[in-house]
Amino acid sequence: MPASEAASRRFLALTAGVLAVLVAGVAGRVIGFDAYWIFREDPPWRQATDGNSRLLDRQTRRAKVLQALTRPYDLALIGSSTVYHGLDPADVTALAPGRVFNAGISAIIATELPVIAAIVASRAPARAAIGLDYYMFSRPGVPVHLDESLATPSGRLAALMGSVLGRYALADSRLSAVAGGDDPGSWTRAGFRVTPPLPAALTLENDATRRRTTAPFRPETLAGLDLALARLSGLDLTVYLSPVSDAQRRVLADLGLTDDFSRWRDAVMRLCAARGRPALDLTGLGAPYPFDPAKGSTAAWLDNLHYTPLIGRQVLERLGLRRELR
Repeated sequence: MPASEAASRRFLALTAGVLAVLVAGVAGRVIGFDAYWIFREDPPWRQATDGNSRLLDRQTRRAKVLQALTRPYDLALIGSSTVYHGLDPADVTALAPGRVFNAGISAIIATELPVIAAIVASRAPARAAIGLDYYMFSRPGVPVHLDESLATPSGRLAALMGSVLGRYALADSRLSAVAGGDDPGSWTRAGFRVTPPLPAALTLENDATRRRTTAPFRPETLAGLDLALARLSGLDLTVYLSPVSDAQRRVLADLGLTDDFSRWRDAVMRLCAARGRPALDLTGLGAPYPFDPAKGSTAAWLDNLHYTPLIGRQVLERLGLRRELR
């Protein structure tokens, strides 16, 4: 073998070795810190933050997608932040403990439902439940949309590889990226967010936000739900309309959107019936629990939109996922 060829091979082998060491170092750092809680049962940042994570709060789409792709679960709870604030997997008594994952994603809109539906379907759980709220079908868009490539096997594989070797994965693997969240509370491994009562200043601010952002019903968004139902056709699936507070009904009335709300309810129920899927209208479950944003959170409501597990347990009972406790 010529000397030049041997030298080239040694150089290539050395380069490959250096790259392997670098890749192993990056992967070890990312997996060891586990910023998105997908590799370890108890990542080190939880001890430092008591389970609070600014990263999980602000990057819910990325975190929940990766968690839904890696968690073992027999039941997926799909929906928006109303789901991850209100439905605690620990309250499900119809399945074995640890086999329920809350896949709720902050501010998810109807056009994104097919993506998370494809992700859940790829894991082949036995059951799923989708909690729908009016905002999914009225909000015109979100700053960061779920990547539609995640509905494909190659897209999901790329996401998993990026969770180990991606640029953001390494950048987020530090305590300063996780700690210091403004929102009180903590996350559980099952995808539920434990949130303490909010003071009146915050619930009033949330009420004002709803008055700025509540928009008319957009019937074209029903196509997203229709595709999501098709992608979950192999699962035991129940759809429900989420409980609505009296405070939020006042917002709808003040903005002249009460009829839009009614049209949305009817349209969703008709679509589910056409698909042969059970659908429950649970919008009235909040009626016995009045909420005044000027007085802060109650036992039943964190704010106008988000119900607590007190109502969430009733939702689970209606879905047949929890035995009624008397």
